[in-house]
Amino acid sequence: MNRSVSIRWWAFAILICLAMAARPVWSGPQADGDKDDKKTEKKVEPKKADKPKKQVEEKHEVVRWGKRRSETDEQYDKRYATLLKKIEQDKHGDFDGGNFENAKGEKIRLWTYKGNPFIVRTDISREFTADSAMYMEMLHREYGAAYSKLLGGVKPDLREKVEVIIFADRDVYMKNGGTPGSGGFFNPAAHLHQDRGPFWPASHYRLEQFTDGVKDFAKWPKGTLKHEAAHMELQLRLGYTLFANVVGFPVDCPRWWNEGHATVFEYWDFDKTVDENFADVPNRGRYAPVIRRIHGTDRWKDFHYVWTIDPKTWHQDMTDKNDQGFLNYAQAWSLAAYMMSSGNKGRADFRKIFDLSRRVGADHQTTYKGDRKLAWEDKFPAKDQKLLEDNWNEWVAKNVPRDKKVPDEDYYLQQRAYNPAVIDKLEHYTKDEAEKYSKDVRKEERRRKKEVKVER
Repeated sequence: MNRSVSIRWWAFAILICLAMAARPVWSGPQADGDKDDKKTEKKVEPKKADKPKKQVEEKHEVVRWGKRRSETDEQYDKRYATLLKKIEQDKHGDFDGGNFENAKGEKIRLWTYKGNPFIVRTDISREFTADSAMYMEMLHREYGAAYSKLLGGVKPDLREKVEVIIFADRDVYMKNGGTPGSGGFFNPAAHLHQDRGPFWPASHYRLEQFTDGVKDFAKWPKGTLKHEAAHMELQLRLGYTLFANVVGFPVDCPRWWNEGHATVFEYWDFDKTVDENFADVPNRGRYAPVIRRIHGTDRWKDFHYVWTIDPKTWHQDMTDKNDQGFLNYAQAWSLAAYMMSSGNKGRADFRKIFDLSRRVGADHQTTYKGDRKLAWEDKFPAKDQKLLEDNWNEWVAKNVPRDKKVPDEDYYLQQRAYNPAVIDKLEHYTKDEAEKYSKDVRKEERRRKKEVKVER
């Protein structure tokens, strides 16, 4: 072979190699190195089964969590990017912020954002932590507007930060302080656990929960967070008792009032104004369907029962196999709903309970003046209690009547094996009916979990 032929042969070989390198690589199920050239290079149309998936992805809503009403998208994105850079994973061996373990007892590190007023931490991701932090800032801002309507000029005491921890799994939540049977908790006296370092900036207030495996912030149902955050916001305004200028214990308040007002916030819509949310309280949620069926029946508890129930009885009702625990929450919801959504009359009663709580606490506490009385009966006499009870019953009869329904009313009832067809009382399904409808409910629950829906 002469030199000119050799050069032409190598040039031809190089061109062949370049052509092979430029050939398109098919992704997904079409990529297969065993196919011949004709089948590989042939344009493959997407399967019909692929199209719904593409449509679902296009429908996935982009949400700027915590965007301020006067803020542009560009301003929000800049603020989010700045916050994201401040999130760091806890350093190895640095336990000033606590010592965390997974379900197997292995040490884990959290993603932590030290902001103001919240320290937000998750074991999920930097982005989930950022979304949670933006959401908490929005929640605090919007709840603040609601409490201003209810309490006037009473502002939260934020001399220290609030720690918010969100775990992905229930087992990890339980391993790190979670309470049995709960979806989350707010602890106003976390310092008593002595599980943080001496310089940790959030010593008293801690909110903790889990996502039950959800790691996409948009798909995480946030009702429990809204509920626990309402406990937080109320406690920030109730504050702590003082003994000789030393912080003592968190000011206590009646259990029904604290839980009741938190259930109202479970369905708070951050796209609406405070007044719009208050007006819409009786028209949404899982409690109204039960209330409209027990009001005026022997299942309805009078004000004295609701007023005097203690934390021990409340928790015992939740652990018993009967449904009184849920009914306690439902009646507490209705009483707080009256106070929060019936204008000046209801808000006056809300403020009255708040002021009484700050003055005398719950029955086991004393007044600041040291008169050492069980002061509720003294400061809130029977005639005032009777007036509040009458206002409450009047509101329920008018706003939660038997001929109304909230969205998903039948579904909420069927989840607890109540028969939605019976409206003049609260009636469980028969055994045969329960078996039939339990299958339908489980099927519907699975469908809702698969549904691409932004949970606000």
